[in-house]
Amino acid sequence: FHAMDTLQRNGYDLARAMATLVPQGGPVLCRDEMEAMSFEEALEKYGKDFNDIRQDFLPWKSLASIVQFYYMWKTTDRYIQQV
Repeated sequence: FHAMDTLQRNGYDLARAMATLVPQGGPVLCRDEMEAMSFEEALEKYGKDFNDIRQDFLPWKSLASIVQFYYMWKTTDRYIQQV
């Protein structure tokens, strides 16, 4: 019910509704597995075009947190396995 109410209050704009659920400025790192998978899919599609990644895949994240996550992600085993 909360999700539907949030979506309705935001004019059924999913990105805006999701942004209301994230603290101001958003989390710095995405620890959620699905977010990490979305990030990797976006990176494969857009390369390092972080504006497009944010617009199409992670609209609830700030651009700064996406860039910061990219550099943190490059130090992980997930990145090494993809190289």
